[in-house]
Amino acid sequence: MKSEVIAGRYADALLAAATEHKTAEAVLEQIQWYQKTAAASTSPLLENPMIPSEKKEALITRLFTGGDAGSPASAGAKILFHFICLLLRKGRVGYLGDIFRLYPIRYEAAMGIIKGTLSLAYPISDDLMGRLKGKIEARMRRRVTLEIKQDPQILGGFVFATGTELIDASVKRLLVDLEERLKTIPVA
Repeated sequence: MKSEVIAGRYADALLAAATEHKTAEAVLEQIQWYQKTAAASTSPLLENPMIPSEKKEALITRLFTGGDAGSPASAGAKILFHFICLLLRKGRVGYLGDIFRLYPIRYEAAMGIIKGTLSLAYPISDDLMGRLKGKIEARMRRRVTLEIKQDPQILGGFVFATGTELIDASVKRLLVDLEERLKTIPVA
């Protein structure tokens, strides 16, 4: 619990610095890049107390300032370079994984983005997906990021769900509603 609080404060500070420099999205992209390509091999080295700080900073320099072939060199990378160096100097690099896990959550909240699951009976075209996303965003009055799932049990239509919201426009729901209405009709 304590580590979550500390990591959250660092994630908030990183987001504040990135927002101030208008690079919050670039930092998010760099974090995603790091998690996909370098975290598994780099984190144990950064957390190892036997490795001198100079070598750790040299590794971070190669990763985030373009000193390594294929590594990004953007404003977001520069902010992350300085941020990780700060964590190294403060002895808090052990929180890096938690910070990088929390940053996207804090970023989405700050930008007013809702994450949701969109269940479809079958795949739909990109054009239709764009229009559907637009309708959902209009109804939610916020931007949404969608995780698409295929669920043949809904028969058709879609179901959009977040942690607190549900839009059920499925054929299955329509059939259940129709069944309930038919039960209320008196048969003579």
